Amino acid sequence: MRVAIDISNLHKFSKGRGIGYYSQNLIDALKKYTDLDVMVIEEKTDFPKVDIIHYPFFDFFRTTLPLNKKVPTVVTIHDVIPLKFPAHYPPGLRGKIKHIIQKFALKNIDAVITDSNSSKKDISQILNIPDNKIHTVYLAASDHFKLIKDLKILNKVKKKYTLPDKFALYVGSVNWNKNLNNLAKTCMETGIDLVLVGGDFTKSDSLNHPELKDFKKFIEEFEDNPKVHILGFVEDEDLVSVYNLAEVTLLVSFYEGFGLSILESQACGTPVITSNVSSMPEVAGEGALLIDPENIEEIKKAIISIFEDDKFSKDLINKGLRNSEKYSWKNVANETSKLYRNIL
Repeated sequence: MRVAIDISNLHKFSKGRGIGYYSQNLIDALKKYTDLDVMVIEEKTDFPKVDIIHYPFFDFFRTTLPLNKKVPTVVTIHDVIPLKFPAHYPPGLRGKIKHIIQKFALKNIDAVITDSNSSKKDISQILNIPDNKIHTVYLAASDHFKLIKDLKILNKVKKKYTLPDKFALYVGSVNWNKNLNNLAKTCMETGIDLVLVGGDFTKSDSLNHPELKDFKKFIEEFEDNPKVHILGFVEDEDLVSVYNLAEVTLLVSFYEGFGLSILESQACGTPVITSNVSSMPEVAGEGALLIDPENIEEIKKAIISIFEDDKFSKDLINKGLRNSEKYSWKNVANETSKLYRNIL
């Protein structure tokens, strides 16, 4: 079977973000199947003869799907955050027009892949796609996210990034749904250092974009705080050590389509505190402490319990390690390739 993975729009919008991570890991995992001939479309001028085309990226306000398809087609929709919370993601007139085109193009798609049952439910309701067309395929942390016991490796990374002895960690983007202001307030009120990892934190883009108004407030309030450490983008090789060095990983988002940092942290043996909404409980299993993302006192109480109760923390670590082992890119590729065969 010849499969084309179309990443032509990825270069423009999302190559360095989570969608780029998903696409590359999916391609690498699928290429291990001897009965699949995986081709990567990087430019719109590339039109190879294939049996199926998979678009690993769907944008609500830019055209990323063809209106007319010539072969069976699959698209991955990771979440519907901009549609579920429209006040925080204004599309503008051009975006509204492109959204109509994208919804029309979706009608011709043979199957939709998404990252969680939570996202599946929202995609079905908001985009009016039948349940039987939407397939949940859980993501996974890369294999290099693991426990590191070599103190030389850990100390080298600690020194490289001037990390404090004890800190809470956040890894991700700066969008409204990430709840960064409550995250930082909670850490400051508990006197705990907060380390922030993600390329968006150090981008030189204007903060006047409507989608960044919450992040602008965050920067104005916390950028110069000595207990807030903004690292920006960190290569995976170092990020594994940063996870291992952290006392706890925080993902207290208002909404997530998946929440990859949950699994990355669990695989590194670091406790996780995450929200009790959308996909996060589904992904975290029993290996995380669940909180109400709007309740700062509840988040504070959770952080303190991790820092002060070693027995509780170790129990959470063990549950997290077991949970992370349920997910793998081999499983992602297996479920995805089965779907390809089913729609041919």
